[in-house]
Amino acid sequence: AFVLNHVLAGGMTSRLYREVREKRGLVYGISETLVWYRQSAFVLGSTATRADRANDTIDTTEKEIRQIASDGPTQLELDEAKSYLKGSQMLSLDTSAKIAGALLQYQIDGLGIDYIERRNSLIDAVTLADARRVAKRLWDQRFLTVVVGRVAQPTAN
Repeated sequence: AFVLNHVLAGGMTSRLYREVREKRGLVYGISETLVWYRQSAFVLGSTATRADRANDTIDTTEKEIRQIASDGPTQLELDEAKSYLKGSQMLSLDTSAKIAGALLQYQIDGLGIDYIERRNSLIDAVTLADARRVAKRLWDQRFLTVVVGRVAQPTAN
């Protein structure tokens, strides 16, 4: 799920970024994160768009989510995501505070003290079949909740 989520929403090379921002120009920003707990998990996404583009943004985002659910990633997308995730880990641990935070999170998640050493091999072990199976499990539920909000406008007195 971690690797697959990078394909869908992991920055400027992701499907959502390319389709919703670059190709269609619907948003300033689009992001998504996988949030996991011991007994459950959810995917949380957000965009920064104009009110008059909200419906198109939602429709395009949902289409991309449905497409990855039905088809999964390509081998190239999977390989690029794995390469990025392995290469970027150490860059994210460039201060003592970040290292301490990461080690704490590994402990909270029950990943083990040796997770930092095992992480790349876990990522490498993800196959295209795994990614396609997980894509169906994560996003083929036909369950998508969308909340659209506006910035409060000052009232005239």
